[in-house]
Amino acid sequence: MRRLEQKKLLTLITSRALEKMIIETLRLRGVGGYTVVQASGAGSSGLQSGMLECDSNILIYIILSEARLVTLLDDLDDMMHRNYRIKVIVTDISILPRKIARGSASDE
Repeated sequence: MRRLEQKKLLTLITSRALEKMIIETLRLRGVGGYTVVQASGAGSSGLQSGMLECDSNILIYIILSEARLVTLLDDLDDMMHRNYRIKVIVTDISILPRKIARGSASDE
């Protein structure tokens, strides 16, 4: 059996309006994989019903190495200091890696 790999799960809760900017930041930091999910709910910024672009939230899930996470957290912290509404959650996870073909290297 293959061994589990230790990774980080970065979960971002943010406004749909920030999606393109955040995805571009991920791309610039070399992150190629992420999942975006529509979300609604209520919090410190009020009800986010998802009925309009201005009150639509998304969740962005990213699995990455700790080394890549550290640089990305600097970018997200900078956005938060500029008053962009982003909630950042980091979780330790274990994943069963995809099989790597003989002779090829992992991308992280």
